[in-house]
Amino acid sequence: MPAGQVLLVTSELGDADPALLAHPDVRPFSWSALLRAVRDPELELLEVAEPLWVGEWVRALRSVVLVKVLRAVHPGRRRVRIATYAIENLDARERLSFRSLDGRPVLGAAATRVATVGLGLSLLLLDAVVFGTTGAAENYRRAFGWSLRRARHTVLTPRLDACRVCGPPAGTPRDRTVLVLGAPGARKGFPVLMEAWERAGAVEQGWRMVVCDPAGEGEPDLPAGVSIRRRPPREVVHALLRSSAVVAMPSVRLRGWREQIGLPLVEGLTHGCHVVTTTETGLADDLRGHPLVTLTTPGDVASLADGLRRAMDAPDDPGAGDVARPVGYTKRDVVAWWLARADR
Repeated sequence: MPAGQVLLVTSELGDADPALLAHPDVRPFSWSALLRAVRDPELELLEVAEPLWVGEWVRALRSVVLVKVLRAVHPGRRRVRIATYAIENLDARERLSFRSLDGRPVLGAAATRVATVGLGLSLLLLDAVVFGTTGAAENYRRAFGWSLRRARHTVLTPRLDACRVCGPPAGTPRDRTVLVLGAPGARKGFPVLMEAWERAGAVEQGWRMVVCDPAGEGEPDLPAGVSIRRRPPREVVHALLRSSAVVAMPSVRLRGWREQIGLPLVEGLTHGCHVVTTTETGLADDLRGHPLVTLTTPGDVASLADGLRRAMDAPDDPGAGDVARPVGYTKRDVVAWWLARADR
């Protein structure tokens, strides 16, 4: 975390790293904690949840209003800039659609239009926006380009250089292991992956697949060569990333959900693994041409099997090739951009 930042947590994901939540500047959200922060004369930036995370955005609007009211009654203090980091890759209008109106298409379309305009108006409160992927930026611009003209915005993709925990890859030969980081569910393309795994003939070539399931629920049927590690600690995940040759995350689109960034892909690349994914991930456009990335057709068993074979047959050290590897940005860089741009 950048120095001077306090994170007030309103909700936790099941696979959140406990060590991160134990950071002294990470605290449970409360209105009293927010009020103390707002009263701080040194406060200059308030980061809020991204607008298309609708439930959290509604809560965030209350915080924004509180900040603006309190600063208005203390005119001598510096203005607090409002910023957000946006990664939603699902079409904004689909994200704002109402399932309860599926049987009434005209009314449903009208309700979605009203919700889109309303959300767009609320974006006028933002001073600076950083998009984590090109896909997210295009998504917001399609739906809310008119309301984003007031805010400074840019695309800062995640940093893909060596893992800060493990350091640069050691250069030693990798194990014949395909690593899957995430729950073995439909949206991560797991059923398709199991079929593609068998079609690729990986077991006959001495390969295995390890699934790190942070939820640790369910008992899926697994083909030969596939095993599940349930709720592995982070040090185990890092060890597997250092030793595995391939990371697979063949996400598919479901109603109301589309892969945003695909953090397992980022982790794989920062550890020097080959990565097999689909064009559904938010980073797909930003990773085209990367020497370690193989993009496949979402939901297509043959395409995924071919992608697995190509990744498994690739050398451990592909070299830089003719394509410069993306450098990307950390959260510290994002905050620095917000602070530098918000006053312009």
